[in-house]
Amino acid sequence: IDALAEQSVRFGNFMLASVCAPTRASLMTGRDYWRTGMYGLHGAKDFMHMDEITIANILQEKGYATGMWGKWHLGKSDGYWPWDRGFDEAYYARLYRHFPANGYYNDKEVSFNAWSDEVIVDYAIDFIDRNRNTPFFAYVSSQTCHKDWDAPAELIEKYKNDGWSDEFSTLLAMLEKLDEELGRLLDFLESSGLADNTIVLFMSDNGTNVGLSASEWAVRNNHGFLGNKANNWQNGLKSPLYIRWPGKYDPGRINRLVSIHDILPTIADLAGVQLASDHPKLDGRSFKSYLEGDTISLSKKTCYFSR
Repeated sequence: IDALAEQSVRFGNFMLASVCAPTRASLMTGRDYWRTGMYGLHGAKDFMHMDEITIANILQEKGYATGMWGKWHLGKSDGYWPWDRGFDEAYYARLYRHFPANGYYNDKEVSFNAWSDEVIVDYAIDFIDRNRNTPFFAYVSSQTCHKDWDAPAELIEKYKNDGWSDEFSTLLAMLEKLDEELGRLLDFLESSGLADNTIVLFMSDNGTNVGLSASEWAVRNNHGFLGNKANNWQNGLKSPLYIRWPGKYDPGRINRLVSIHDILPTIADLAGVQLASDHPKLDGRSFKSYLEGDTISLSKKTCYFSR
């Protein structure tokens, strides 16, 4: 992940919703989650309206192969599954199950004697390999590092030997596992000759969860921000955003405010897709100019917060 960051345009003020499902609704639609029917987690609060148009719908219509694997969290009944929302193929990973991985692949139940992130990346590599000669959109959606925390025992033991608690050792082990699997995916892009023609975006879906001892929290919250997941403070709302396109975008840091709503219009812009005149109102805008080195022409973005 550090290597990816060094190769990418890095955004220092990228803002999300403070919990996962609303963030994902805005990611998929370019719209504020309230418009999409998403207003929380579980208990029917996290079913995105069926008439919403996703980025997968848009790209699929323009001839892109579309695939999604991992955490979905935008509805789990007929009409709401990812394969109903513009994805040619999808693996719906059962929420918060890290090992053994199981879920649904295009409506068929599947299970694996493997870690969830391993399965997600296996699916993604297979999809990209099969579609290497066509435009593709690959949504790789890890479940790390969501509680309940779990990771390979040998990795947990490694961090326990460094003196960390069982809980923090498990979190650190999960991060290492995620790092390893992301590296495997990026290595495949490189070895297959696709890296220079593939735009990679890396982000989270909410800020950090609270917990751990004071000393371990100080290590985890090394930037000193306030709050945590589900709070409208920086620790709930901020996420990394790295965008890599080798040979096209110069690595560096941009501190202009960008939000999750901006991802869909930016991807559409990068793909040269013009949205229909009757497309539902977007709450985001393309920041393609930032990627190209122009951080002046685009007008200032304003956010309103309540407290």
